[in-house]
This record gives sequence, C-alpha cells and structure tokens, in this order.
Amino acid sequence: MIGKRFSFLLVVLSVVVACSQTVSDVDSDMSAKEIIRLAEEKNTRNKFREAAEIYLKVDEYYPYSDDARLALIEAAKAYHASSQLLDLRITARRYLNLYPKEKSAPLAKYLVGMSYFEQIIDVERDQGAAMDSLREFKELIELYPSSDYAKLARTKFSLAVNQLAGQEMSVGRYYFRKKNPLAAIKRFQAVLETYPQTAHYYEAQYRLIECYLTIGADKKATAQLKQLTKRFPDNEWTMLAKRLLIKSNLKE
Repeated sequence: MIGKRFSFLLVVLSVVVACSQTVSDVDSDMSAKEIIRLAEEKNTRNKFREAAEIYLKVDEYYPYSDDARLALIEAAKAYHASSQLLDLRITARRYLNLYPKEKSAPLAKYLVGMSYFEQIIDVERDQGAAMDSLREFKELIELYPSSDYAKLARTKFSLAVNQLAGQEMSVGRYYFRKKNPLAAIKRFQAVLETYPQTAHYYEAQYRLIECYLTIGADKKATAQLKQLTKRFPDNEWTMLAKRLLIKSNLKE
C-alpha cells in the first residue's frame, strides 16, 4: 500500500513539475524526447504558444534530426492554434525550406496560406492578405496537387477570390453613391473580367446598367441587359435590371 502511494505521489510530482516548467527551463542537457514531451504537455493544457516555443527548442538543439522535423511542424500547428500568425508563417516556411518533400510539407504550405487567409477581415479593408493567401494556396495546389491540403486550399482559394470581388463591388458602390459613375463602371467591369466565377458577377452586371443609365448611355444599358437576360433570365438581378429600364422608359 505504501509503495503504491509513493508511486502515485511520484506521478503527481512529475505532473506538477512539468506544469511549472517553461521554455526558459529547457536547455541543451535535455533530450529531444524530453523537450517534445514537455511541449506535448503544454499542448494538452491548451498553452499553445508555450508549446510552440518549446517545440522550437528541439530544432535549436537538435537541428536536422527526425525529432526536429517533427517538432517544427508541431510548433507551426501550435502557433496556428494560438493565432500567432506571423510566428506560424515563419515556422511553417522554415519547415518548407528544410523539408520541401517530406509528407508534412503540404500541411506546412497550407498553414502559410492560412496565416494570411485568417487576416482577411471584411471587404471594406485592404485585401493584401487575400492576395497573399491566393498566392500561397495556388502554389500549394501546383506543388502538391494530390494532397488532402490541396483540396482544402481550393476551397479557401474560392473564398479569397470572392473576397476580392466583394471589395471591388464595395468600392464601385461607394463611387456610385458619391456620384462618380465612371469610376464605378471601372470597378464593376473589373468584377466581370477578373471574377466571373463569383456570386458578385450578377450584381456587377446590374450595377453597370445602373451606371450607364445615370450617364445617359442608354444603348450600353440595353445591350448589357440583353446579355444578362440571355445568360441568366431568371436571376433576381436580371429582374431588377428590367425594372430599371422600364422606369427609364427604355425597352429591352
């Protein structure tokens, strides 16, 4: 009985010690496996940032080892879990630079893309992050086309494209409200030419007709509506565009 209690106390003590340890307690005298165990313990307690910093110590003390390769991708995942997007990006890119052909390389590339994708806030703001995420996801699809992460990247790619189209629409509407239809036309045309696969395509057609009517370009408005009616006869934006022409005493 005493022996069992002593063993239990040793287990409890080891857990307490592990919980109290931080990255500053990790040194080169510890084995790679010991450092990884400590990082895993932090992960299980949702201390993801601490876990990531401890995982990186394996890469620092045991570079280019199998343990370092494992720890590096685990560090990137932990940074992702803690929303440390810049640290995530740096760590995942280091993995890709060192191990571009390893099985976790597609995951590392996907995490780089996500580090930008998760910075996309709304269509009213600068969309540099959306452009960066498109670049990373495109490269992932090209480099690792058969991976599961390429499938995820294709979905995220479509969402980022839709975000960019949405920003063009938002700016176009702003120009129209400010009575600058010529500037608005450029934005709506950009949506038709660059993002025809998005849901914004239909509204862009309608907004162009609206702009053309405002500047007295009735023939262009009529031609635009014919194109819209031919391709999408039952779309709600087509119906709205027809009403616009009726109000303007024009025929389709």
